[in-house]
Amino acid sequence: MNRLNTPLVTQETIRAMEDMSFFTHAMIFDDLLIVSQRETSCFVLWTTDGLIIIDAIWPSKQAFDAIVNAIRDAGWGGCPVRKLLLTHGHVDHTGCGRWLADRYHLKTYLSETDDIFWQEHPAKPDRPETWKDYGIDYYIQDKDTVTLGNKTIYVCGTPGHTPGCLSYLFPVTEDSQPHMAALWGGATPPWTREGVGQYLKSLDYFMEAARAKKADVALSNHTSIDNGLERIAYTRKRMSYMPNIYIIGQDGFRRYCQVFRTLGSEMLQRME
Repeated sequence: MNRLNTPLVTQETIRAMEDMSFFTHAMIFDDLLIVSQRETSCFVLWTTDGLIIIDAIWPSKQAFDAIVNAIRDAGWGGCPVRKLLLTHGHVDHTGCGRWLADRYHLKTYLSETDDIFWQEHPAKPDRPETWKDYGIDYYIQDKDTVTLGNKTIYVCGTPGHTPGCLSYLFPVTEDSQPHMAALWGGATPPWTREGVGQYLKSLDYFMEAARAKKADVALSNHTSIDNGLERIAYTRKRMSYMPNIYIIGQDGFRRYCQVFRTLGSEMLQRME
């Protein structure tokens, strides 16, 4: 059977990150909601003391409305939204945080390195509407934890995609059974040899952290990495007897990470 070793990423993939005409969402665990446009996803984690949002898609009112509507559709509309955790300082992840902060008065979290990177190196320098437009309340770094209610998120420093990129490990449940989710924060390698080397080093580090936590759930903040839209569509129509497509086991998670290793290796080959 023919299977891709890496996702197909084209200029159309990049352009689709700004397409706010389409959104979808699904409850992928008892306590985890995914919200996505065509190429970029964010997550909402339920805790006993409110909600944590991880990443914020694009800086647009449409993205904000999609997240709010998905929370309401999940039945969590009455839950306070307490925290916004960002994986890194690119505009398609810092996203609509300004609207979220204004609406919910939540606390924001990012690495200090990427807060500076976000300010000094905007991805769209000629477009002010994409520039840094809200502050970070708490700087977090490797080996920190962020706790709310019954949930603790474990922070891994994984520089490479950006200088201060972060990845997260956190518990979720499926029919009340515990699992450990792993979100690799920076999907693709950067365009420098030194950056790719750091990206691959960070990948090894995150894989070891995931192994230690027995991670068996693979999450991505970009749909092209993991057939994200297809996985959401499957989940929205999943029958009770069908498996959770996000649970792939510890060995499966290690195989999933090879996609990122291959992306890094291919980038190095292009530089030769």
